Amino acid sequence: MLVVVLVVVVIGAIGLLGVSALTVFGAEPGPGVSYDPDNPRPQGARALARIIDEHGGDLRQARGLDEFTGAPRPGGNTTVVVSSVGALNPGTAQQFLDRVSEAHRVILIAPQDSALSLLELPVRLEFGGAPTGVAARCTTAEIAADDIITGGAIGYSTSAPGATSCFTTGTASNVLYLPAGSGRPEIVVVSGDMLINDNLALRDNAGVTTRLFADADDILWYVPFFTDEVPTQDEDSDIPAAIGPLIVLAAFAVLALMLWRGRRFGALVTEPLPAVVKAIETTQARGRMYHKARADARSAAALRIHTLTSLASYLGLLYDAGRATDELATPGWERTVAQGETTDPAVHAIITGVVSVTGRDLVRVRALLAGPLPTTDEGLVLFVAELTALEKEVRHTP
Repeated sequence: MLVVVLVVVVIGAIGLLGVSALTVFGAEPGPGVSYDPDNPRPQGARALARIIDEHGGDLRQARGLDEFTGAPRPGGNTTVVVSSVGALNPGTAQQFLDRVSEAHRVILIAPQDSALSLLELPVRLEFGGAPTGVAARCTTAEIAADDIITGGAIGYSTSAPGATSCFTTGTASNVLYLPAGSGRPEIVVVSGDMLINDNLALRDNAGVTTRLFADADDILWYVPFFTDEVPTQDEDSDIPAAIGPLIVLAAFAVLALMLWRGRRFGALVTEPLPAVVKAIETTQARGRMYHKARADARSAAALRIHTLTSLASYLGLLYDAGRATDELATPGWERTVAQGETTDPAVHAIITGVVSVTGRDLVRVRALLAGPLPTTDEGLVLFVAELTALEKEVRHTP
């Protein structure tokens, strides 16, 4: 039961994280976003929106692409204001241009170079402006030559013919007019510092922005979202988009079912296993037994088998120590085997390998590893010493 509760908690936590992620990345701009018409904070533009309403302008907001495309298409008496311009992407930027082609004017608030490029405007972002009072030095229908506004640290420049630059410091202009062209209305690029709540009451900011924004009876303020996407013709339904989450949910459901209905494992149980004794250990034990029984030849044979096994392992050769050990129990072994020379081909292969490694005399090595075995204690001691010396010489150990 505890496992089931834990799985449910984990799935719930993952679901909450998913909802939180969707909430964060799909959140609508509003309070806290710079230049937003609903933001009452210092960097917002709520004060400007209220001034426009008070001057008789019909201000409508369109948040996101769906609301923008769902609103009436802007006509010759509509000024379209765009804040959060950086949220435009290639698809939404092109749809925006197509939809505002017949508008009276489009005002872009503080666009970056990437947005200017998406909108195909011959305008560059310039740095080096002065965040102080800046005189107009231009005359338009909304701006007088003696107007002074709060300048910003950035501005804009253009080489487009017929463009008008106002409130300019160096090459950075705070207001830039681009005349209407083929399939495009008049574009006004504004740096944005003069219209925020914190600066609107300073100098001539309120008058300039009111005349600039409310020169038409209808104002549509568009706030694009980063999550906006232009639907394609291939998207006939929402089912393909839901396949991924459904697969993840199904995987978690299967995991929960496995943990709930799966087999429970009990405590570990020890199981007796058959004892395994290495052949070399058996050989050494038999050698000690034979020595105690005064069977010197059998004891020497056991020690020789041990040496042959070690040499074969080192030289990478085959040798059946078990079969050789079993031969020691053959009746009459002392009279037949112990007094003759070993005929096992594996032993002769070992002898050849030892001679090639040590350079010893073949006859002496064959006598030691395959010849007759000693039958006395003195002979056994000398035999053991020679076997030990030979093995050390092959293995290059002191």
